[in-house]
Parts: sequence; structure tokens; C-alpha cells
Amino acid sequence: MGNKFSMRRAIRLAFTEFHKWVIDPRMIVAAAMIVFVWNFAVSPLVTISRVMHSPLNFVEPYIAVLNSRTLCLIMPAVYVFLISDCPRLDKSSQFTLHRVSKAEWLTGQFLFFVLTAFAYSVLILVSAIIPNCLHAFCANGWSTVVTKYAVYYPEKSASFAAQLVKGELYHQIPPYSAALLSFTLSLLYEILLAMLLLLFQVLNIRQYGIAAAIGIIGTGSAFGLFRANGMWFFPMAHTMVELHYTKYLKEPIMKTQNSFLYFVILIALIFVFCLIKVKRTDFIDVRE
Repeated sequence: MGNKFSMRRAIRLAFTEFHKWVIDPRMIVAAAMIVFVWNFAVSPLVTISRVMHSPLNFVEPYIAVLNSRTLCLIMPAVYVFLISDCPRLDKSSQFTLHRVSKAEWLTGQFLFFVLTAFAYSVLILVSAIIPNCLHAFCANGWSTVVTKYAVYYPEKSASFAAQLVKGELYHQIPPYSAALLSFTLSLLYEILLAMLLLLFQVLNIRQYGIAAAIGIIGTGSAFGLFRANGMWFFPMAHTMVELHYTKYLKEPIMKTQNSFLYFVILIALIFVFCLIKVKRTDFIDVRE
């Protein structure tokens, strides 16, 4: 391996791992999740749009998906499943490990996780937007479907479809901002979960990484579901833009800037810690 750190080698490693990840047979689970997401959150919103004979804003189905407390449990869990065997360290990895330094390997794995999180986030975005885009509008304003359905149909105001996009969003911020915040915070959440797996790998206790990630997802989702006081200690609450606001008051419960800092600081701390610890990580005893 080279003595001088090479970003080129790290990037090459990241794209090699990404290619292996994309063609992995377990990607069928991602396809199944997309079908579930459409049926669970997007289709009900499209249905009430047709009932009202009024179009949706093209980003509203995506906002509904990323602010569903059920899907905010399922989607990160599926992502963890898709990367559960990463970083890959088997006998075939020895060919790579002999040609990169440990710092390059770690940086490559970090870049690989960024690529997988971005690809996964884009997949969710496209699958929520594309099917209904021909019947939607593009202005940066909320649709009548979202803001007035409960007014026109008060008997259905408590229905699941009517609650997909709540007043905490459409009373507070425009839809483009809500979609961008949702995408970015969700992306950072997935990167953080991936970094946990990398941390446990570096510490040579990989077997506990998945359990830790799932535990954080489940506990954070439970706290967010009941709006418990401790929910801001967990990443899930920071991911959901809806939880940052009250329905009418302009002062946010949690500033979105603080949520960005929460993710960036944690990801950076884990990366630096791994960079220090990877020097002592034993890559010799690699198993299939």
C-alpha cells in the first residue's frame, strides 16, 4: 500500500463498492419498499386530489412520504438492511486492502456510504414524484387538496389521507423548502446510520452494529410518535420537518439549522474517531 494518502484511490474504492452494492440481489427489497411507499402514502393523497378535481403540487407526495412517522421508521430500516454487510470485508477484500492505506480505505468507505445514501434518497424522491407529475403543478405553493380538503369534507378531516401533510408544514414553510429540507435531513440521517456500522467495524465488534442502528431507529421513532421530550436526542425527530414546528406559531420548536448541526457534528465526530481507531483495526483475520 502507498505511504502517501491518495484521494484518487479512496474515490476509486468508493465507486467499486458502490457498483457491487447496486447489483446486489437484495436490491429487490428496495423495489418492494417503493411499492409499499406508493400504496401507503402517495396513493391516498392522489385519490383525494381526484375527488376534489384539483391538482397536487408535484412535491407534495414526496413531502407526505418523508413526514410520515410510519415510513420514517421503515425507510431507514430498509436502508440499514441494504447496507448491512457493508463495509465488506471478506477474503476477496484482501486484494484491495493490500493496495490502499487504512486511511484511504476508511475515506473510501465514507464516500461509498454517501453515494448509497444519496442514491437511496433519490430513488424515494423519484418514486414519489414521477407517477403523478403529469397531473400536478410546479408553483411554490401548497395545493388546495392539502390545505382545504378538511374544510370541504369536515367529516373526513381526521382521515389518514387528510393527515398526510399537516398544518405544521403548510402553515409554516413553502413546499419547495419543505421538500429540500426533508431530502437533505433524510440523507444525513442515512449517512449517520451508515457511519455507525463503520464505527462498529473499525472497533472489531461488527456484529453489534446492526442492532445499534435498528435500536436508534426504533427508539427515535417511538419518541417522535408521541412527541416525547427526549425525541431531539435521536436523529428521527431531526429528520421530520413537521416536528420542528407548531401548527400556527411562527417560532419553531427546533430550528432546522440545529438539526443540520446535529447530523454534521455527529457524522464528523464518528469519522474522526474512526480515522484514529482504524490504525489499530486488524484486517488480517478476514472471514467469508
